[in-house]
Amino acid sequence: MYWLVREAESEKIISSPREYQTELFERAKQKNIIAVLDTGTGKTLIAALLLRHTVEQELEDRSAGKSPRVSFFLVDKVALVHQQYEVLKANLDHPVQRLHGDLRTATLTREFWQQRVEESMVIVCTAEILLLCLHHSFVKMECINLLIFDEAHHTKKNHPYARIIKDFYASLEEDEQRRPRILGMTASPVDAKTDVTSAAAKLEGLLHSEIATVGDVSVFAKASINRPIEGFIEYSMPPQPFETPLWQKLHKLVGHNDVFRRLFAYSRSCTAEMGRWCADRVWQLCLTEQESQKLEAKTERNFTSSKVQLQIAALDAEKMAVQEAYKTVANHSLPSPEYNNPFHLSSKVQALLSALREHLNPAKDKCIVFVEQRLTAMLLTDLLKQQSLDLSEIKAGMLLGAGSDSGDMGMTLKEQFVTMHQFRNGDLNCIFATSVGEEGIDIPDCNMIIRFDLCKTMIQYIQSRGRARRKDSKFFHMVEFTNHSHLQSIFDNEDSEARLRKFYNTLSEDRLLTGNDYNIDYFLSQEKSYRTYTVPSTGAKLTYKISLAILANFVSTLPRPLDVTYTPDYVVRNVGREFECEVLLPDTSPIRSAIGRRAMSKQVAKCAAAFEMCLQLKKKKHLDDYLQSTFTKKLPSMRNAHLAISSKKRAEYSMRTKPEIWNSRGIPERLFVTVLKMTSPDALERPSRPLAILTRHPLPQIAKFPLFFGHQRTSDVECVPLPCALETTLEDIEQFNQFTLRIFDDVFSKEYRSEPEKMPYFLAPLMHTHHFDFSSITSDTRTIIDWECLTMLQNTAKYLELETQPGRIEKRFVVDPHDGSRKFYTVGLRQDLKPTDPELPGLPKKNGVRRAGREAPKDIWNFSISLWSKARSRLTVRHDLPVIEAEYIPLRRNLLDELDKPEDVQRKCYLIFETLKLSALPIDIVVMAYNLSAIIYRLETNVIVLEACESLSLSIRPDLALEAMTKDSDNTEEHSEEQINVQRGMGKNYERLEFLGDSFLKMSTTIALFAQIPDSNEFQYHVDRMLLICNKNLFNNALDLKLEESIRSKGFNRRIWYPEGLELLRGKQNTSIMGRKGLGRGVHTIADKSIADVCEALIGASYLTTYEQRDFDLAIQAVTKFVNHKNHQMTKYEDYYAAYQVPEWQSAEPTAVQREVARQIEEKLGYKFTYPRLLRSAFMHPSYGSIYERIPNYQRLEFLGDSLLDMVCVDFLFQRYPSADPQWLTEHKMAMVSNQFLGCLCVSLGLQTHMLSMTVGLQREIAEYVAAIDEARKAAEEEAESANLGRASYARNFWVEVQKPPKALPDIVESYIGALFVDSKFDYGQVQRFFDVYMRPYFEDMHIYDTFANRHPVTFLANMLQLHFHCADWRLMIQEIAVEGAPLGHAQVLCGVMIHGQVREHATASNGRYAKIVAAKKIMGALQLMSVEEYKAKYGCKCSPEEAQASDPLAHATAV
Repeated sequence: MYWLVREAESEKIISSPREYQTELFERAKQKNIIAVLDTGTGKTLIAALLLRHTVEQELEDRSAGKSPRVSFFLVDKVALVHQQYEVLKANLDHPVQRLHGDLRTATLTREFWQQRVEESMVIVCTAEILLLCLHHSFVKMECINLLIFDEAHHTKKNHPYARIIKDFYASLEEDEQRRPRILGMTASPVDAKTDVTSAAAKLEGLLHSEIATVGDVSVFAKASINRPIEGFIEYSMPPQPFETPLWQKLHKLVGHNDVFRRLFAYSRSCTAEMGRWCADRVWQLCLTEQESQKLEAKTERNFTSSKVQLQIAALDAEKMAVQEAYKTVANHSLPSPEYNNPFHLSSKVQALLSALREHLNPAKDKCIVFVEQRLTAMLLTDLLKQQSLDLSEIKAGMLLGAGSDSGDMGMTLKEQFVTMHQFRNGDLNCIFATSVGEEGIDIPDCNMIIRFDLCKTMIQYIQSRGRARRKDSKFFHMVEFTNHSHLQSIFDNEDSEARLRKFYNTLSEDRLLTGNDYNIDYFLSQEKSYRTYTVPSTGAKLTYKISLAILANFVSTLPRPLDVTYTPDYVVRNVGREFECEVLLPDTSPIRSAIGRRAMSKQVAKCAAAFEMCLQLKKKKHLDDYLQSTFTKKLPSMRNAHLAISSKKRAEYSMRTKPEIWNSRGIPERLFVTVLKMTSPDALERPSRPLAILTRHPLPQIAKFPLFFGHQRTSDVECVPLPCALETTLEDIEQFNQFTLRIFDDVFSKEYRSEPEKMPYFLAPLMHTHHFDFSSITSDTRTIIDWECLTMLQNTAKYLELETQPGRIEKRFVVDPHDGSRKFYTVGLRQDLKPTDPELPGLPKKNGVRRAGREAPKDIWNFSISLWSKARSRLTVRHDLPVIEAEYIPLRRNLLDELDKPEDVQRKCYLIFETLKLSALPIDIVVMAYNLSAIIYRLETNVIVLEACESLSLSIRPDLALEAMTKDSDNTEEHSEEQINVQRGMGKNYERLEFLGDSFLKMSTTIALFAQIPDSNEFQYHVDRMLLICNKNLFNNALDLKLEESIRSKGFNRRIWYPEGLELLRGKQNTSIMGRKGLGRGVHTIADKSIADVCEALIGASYLTTYEQRDFDLAIQAVTKFVNHKNHQMTKYEDYYAAYQVPEWQSAEPTAVQREVARQIEEKLGYKFTYPRLLRSAFMHPSYGSIYERIPNYQRLEFLGDSLLDMVCVDFLFQRYPSADPQWLTEHKMAMVSNQFLGCLCVSLGLQTHMLSMTVGLQREIAEYVAAIDEARKAAEEEAESANLGRASYARNFWVEVQKPPKALPDIVESYIGALFVDSKFDYGQVQRFFDVYMRPYFEDMHIYDTFANRHPVTFLANMLQLHFHCADWRLMIQEIAVEGAPLGHAQVLCGVMIHGQVREHATASNGRYAKIVAAKKIMGALQLMSVEEYKAKYGCKCSPEEAQASDPLAHATAV
């Protein structure tokens, strides 16, 4: 505690620059000021804030009936008109116009200006344009509410800036007319060698403004605005200029032609300044064929305009000379430049190249070289591209001013913007710029500046130095060795700047931007009383002043990138004669903002805000009892990554193998009938008829399911429960029982004791065919049962004797009492054969072969008898027995598995009936009965999961319930990994429904938290939501509900589908698999995550059950059941909005500005907001602070909108692509919710213009992104047009290759969706409409985003390892871990990258998906620097390309 006090007393708390920008903004609202700030310190931000404030005030004035006024943003150059216009257009939600000299003819009408004023709130133009229209009285000064002068130091003498003020502004009587507010912006009030004090006073007098500046430049020390380290690059004294042979040849041809005068002068001086090679190279660059034609035209123009009359022949000679000059240059042989050859390059150029080689790292650095002349920039750019210099890694470009007719080469505005765009994206890393790069035109940040030609004025020095904004930047002056005038020039500029700083410090306090720390002790002493707080348990004391230090220390402990320093931001505003301050903390803080009590000084107001924030942090336990941060770095308790991920947590649980409905036993008085029928009975290839299963309780309706019979034959099974019960007698029960036992005995070789009271169900034959409409039976179900068949079987012996069936031998069912695997269908009598005739080859071996040995003859007799050898020896071959042709019935294990093919055996055979028996069962019943094993298994499986759903009070559609609870492999949850221990024939598994349910769970819990906890912040929302939706919570609640018992993790097994509880008299017991993998003992092993996944899948199934009705109630009930938390107790959708109390800030009376924004949004997007203040909140960037409009920032709405957007996108993909796996769905969802797309959408809807922000440089970043995305869209439209598709048919994925947008753009799309949802009283239909109208058109064809999806780090890593390194032995493994002492919601999942059995990299995150992304990114950073040989050696990889090629690139990784 004491070191904090000591620090507070001895060291000034340096705050971020936002304090000074806020102070400047507040001052600019009160009076005219000239903002004097270094390049890059946020002058444009101040202008944008002041414009927005002025426009908002204008809207209030207009609503009060006052005459309209307009704001002017004045610039000195045409290029700056376009640049500032783009910035303002992209950041203001009011009409902005741009005007410049090219439109002068159009601007010279009163009607034109009247229309501009009526249609615009802000006009960006050159000062000449405004001056001209003021002279014509098209616009009057009293109709202007704000004048912004960019580069205000130009206001002197007869400059248009000065004339506007002198001739029109000064003449207004301040008391009688409404003078416009003035904001001047400049890096220095002085642009020439003159007395600073007098120059500043003149500037203030001319602009009727006061200078506002920062006296102490150290205020920017901890911000992104950095002052570069200065140094010198020395070169030797140049030789005297001379004429090269090429110069002399050309001079003889065109030396007298004025068009070439400047080029000759430059080439001659170039021999000294840059070297002989450059002096000749300039001719090759400037005298190309195209340029020579232009020079001919200029020669002709000069000739015709001459006052002296000359002959036409003279003109022809001049033009011919120009052509000869072009040919001379074209034929001139110029050697490749050599770096250390003084004959080629001057000492100055060699020094420049040496400096670039030494100080410029092409991979990460960016450099600007400032030159005085355009030809120098062009020559140096060309020089760096010469292969002989070996500077290919330096990608050079040039930035020049606009071209003119004087012969100088220039660049169009578009070319300038292209160069800056390339520099920003890294396509260029070194540009050679003239003065156009110093002033006005924004150049992306760089970290190296070289003044090839020295600065001539102090402002040049300040502005060019200000271009080096990155950390550890360097600023070099190129000086001639021993040339004292060069050094003196530099020192003069530095002295001038020092005098300027000294002058600033002589200004009165009200002219300086002192920040809120200035003389803080004095102002605290003047405060009559201020609060203190003492922690009762420790005695730690919180005061106004110490709160600044405590808060600064707290912020320093927050999670942050390695190269970023966090500090609190303070926003102070005037409230009458008092000050009020809001403190803003970084995004990673659990509490983002707090407003302190009002005070009489801004210094005390700042302390009050810090004090209030500390109290809130203490209350939420983010400060401990010693007032120190609880955010300390903690290592996972499982520090050894190898141990942490060695295995996934799994456990053995009870598994229900039979439904509870079977537990009801006893002699029933009534039974419920469910018909078992085939939808395609022809697939059986034999006549069959439906069967009925009769149960003591009605069976639920279950979905159809397919059976597979091989050779492309398949049929769905339909289970039709009949509505009315069948009243039964004891005789009926006995008949059903006998029929059921006969089926088990004859067809499945299981003889059970007859105990009808113990039978869980009975089977019965039916009268009708499969095509009969059994659902039409609503009353008497007895009519459909084949009682005659039941009676026949009851009165018939167990087996029929062949002798008693004369003429009825065809189409009968044959069983082998001694070998249950042998069953046959008879075809007919073969009188041409006898028992000793050979059997057909290819028949399956019978158990009897093994019993009797291999010496028995392969004849019909021996094939038909399956007795053991001892019993067989007692038999005598009977030659009189008839031979019957039959068809062998092959044993097929799993009819539910499409891939389980029947044995390809000889089915035709011949039988004699010595030991074989004829079953009394009709063959059409037997054909259907053979399917019972699969049907009963699937029926029981369905009933088990439906009973589980019933216990949860969830009426889920049967097919969805089964899908949600089916886990068909040990690692089903690893969607695209190689599946282990696959259980075939189980149907769909839960993974797709889990993908859907996960999204609904996220959305529903988010809405609940938003509705019930209105005062929470985004951080706390994330923590609270994690409590609800984390796998641990779902898993624990699932165990409480005994859900794990009903999960279907085992496929069909032919030994366990039989009824339980019966005494088996004959046949195999289920003993061979007792204890093996739990199949016979009712247990299964499931991972904890799988159980949690099933919870999410059931939520997804609930959602789909009522999808057609657009009813979320069932899914909401599922969420409530599984999260089991006080923060989500909803049972129907209406409960969400019922829990929401409209806050006062939302329902308060909106201002005219807020109503105007709502009107514009209604016009753009078709929705009328009931609460304009809520809409305003959606556009309130966290940096803006709630202090101005008493409206919270957009982060809460963004949190809500993110979950809504995720749900609507997931729903679209799920419905649109019903067969796509979760891996594909997840990766393509990423395209839909990516920042790249949402940034594009934001711009296309124009939402960014409504955003309120106080972040330095954000407006510029937005303007640059808007320009880039508009250009990409335009290119896509032109491409479609060139393909004769029409511009409207452009490729909707044009945004994929565009630079990433500022994070604020996707944020406000999500916050707008959140605001839309809240304003419409939680109407999800409005979210769906927004998606359908504005988002869906981009994603009608998702396959165009396949490449985008493959950029996912995990997918990229998979492809890199397989395709590049040819490695097949790797995988990503994850496990949930406990993080000791960390706040809930922080990293809880550990992911490791295993390569050849060892963990090579690992990462932690809040969930598995993000942990995999981070781990993949980390290891890719190392892999990208390796060759294949290095990889093989380091990781001991001996995988062959063939092995890698044979593996799926995603077999061991998933992006989910």
